[in-house]
Amino acid sequence: MIPPAPIFRFKMSKHSENLDRIRLVASALLGNPHDDGVLSEAMQIINEGCGSALFDALRDQVGLHAENHERVRRIMSLLEVIMDVKPGLSGYLMGRLYPFADRKYAHEVYSSIGLWMCHSDEAAVADALGVLSSEHVRPALRRRYQEWADAIRKRAIQKGIPKEK
Repeated sequence: MIPPAPIFRFKMSKHSENLDRIRLVASALLGNPHDDGVLSEAMQIINEGCGSALFDALRDQVGLHAENHERVRRIMSLLEVIMDVKPGLSGYLMGRLYPFADRKYAHEVYSSIGLWMCHSDEAAVADALGVLSSEHVRPALRRRYQEWADAIRKRAIQKGIPKEK
């Protein structure tokens, strides 16, 4: 049964507004990855459960001027810049980039994401990976995200404890 036309239009309008907002934030991230307002808006999108759509919009924006392998490298370069300012956001998006880089045979990016995760000691990255692992992802990928998150949390705790003299 099809809902009445006014309700149907409202739902479509709300969905379109949300996608427009996500695309706008993705575009703004590319233009100024240090803007606190844009970074906060991107985190809010992830917290609302639309992180996958944000990653897709970012991938599409970068893809306007690059093909597969180059697109992956450009996204990674952007995320490395964001990592210094908003590690949780960057960690989440790197987690999303990880399987995409594998599918596009961008092995150096795929490997460098693994290295970033193996050396991170930012609790925000662990939290972001926890969010990502609770989303709809393949079981093997979910386990990888959880392993990274657990290891990062352990390093974050060790970093916070003063060393004995």
